[in-house]
Amino acid sequence: MPVIVADPTWVATTWDDPRAAALREAMTDDLAPRYADLREQRARLFAPAEPGGLSTVPTSDEVLVTWIALDGAEPVATGSLRRLGGTALHPEVTHEVKRMFVRPTHRRRGLAAGVLAAVERSALDRGIEVLRLQTGVRQPEAVALYEREGWTRIAPYPPYPAESSICFEKRL
Repeated sequence: MPVIVADPTWVATTWDDPRAAALREAMTDDLAPRYADLREQRARLFAPAEPGGLSTVPTSDEVLVTWIALDGAEPVATGSLRRLGGTALHPEVTHEVKRMFVRPTHRRRGLAAGVLAAVERSALDRGIEVLRLQTGVRQPEAVALYEREGWTRIAPYPPYPAESSICFEKRL
């Protein structure tokens, strides 16, 4: 049965926060069945194209902030703001939303939109005017959320493969 979160507590933290890591692990477990038949292909598609190339997996140095929604002490939703690029090999910088997830027990309560709004506010506070994000082709709920929240579909951007990605952009 879904849990109603009357007023979650929002916490800005780091990528390495164990609560955020646990939610990302739950996200991986939650999505695994959708992509099971593509596991080998996805590993190949999502590998960096060259040594030192852009990666689909953020590092703690790239993540500017991670948001967690708490229901009491329980972490129930997360999302992060990532700075992608800005290196000698890839000088262009893209700011993106990463690893949005709401625990299944807490879905359909507005938490995903809340996480997205928190990340967007964090970007605005840093003077970022454009955000991007990538989701998978087998995540229609995510696509519906982003469209509902005013995001526009764009062509996949590096490092995301066109074969399995749907990308969005939003001007803040």
